[in-house]
Amino acid sequence: MNKWKMSGLVILSTLLLSACSVNSNADQLYKQPKPLSAHVMIPENIEPQSTQVLEVHVMQENKTVDDAKIVQFKVWKKDAPGKVETAKAHYDGSMYKAKATFNEDGIYYIKTDINARGEHILPT
Repeated sequence: MNKWKMSGLVILSTLLLSACSVNSNADQLYKQPKPLSAHVMIPENIEPQSTQVLEVHVMQENKTVDDAKIVQFKVWKKDAPGKVETAKAHYDGSMYKAKATFNEDGIYYIKTDINARGEHILPT
């Protein structure tokens, strides 16, 4: 009788342990990030005292993003990082565009702040 109990226990244990296996595709059960990409287009040379159109083409999975929550350009002069001008961009049917004024001669940094579809990127 003791022999049957031991055999039954071994079989029951084997059945229970075989039910607890690791799913090799477990990572696919979680939300996979779909990163945004941005192609920023700005003039190579900008004349002082001019207003320029800044453009960015936002994509996700090789498709144009036309429903971004926030797309804006932040512009500042290299020697004045505390003076940041922010220009909100608007979608024109193919890309996001904004106007920025460059008052003085010098080197400027332009950062694009893009928030769309749960992703956030800041290309400079």
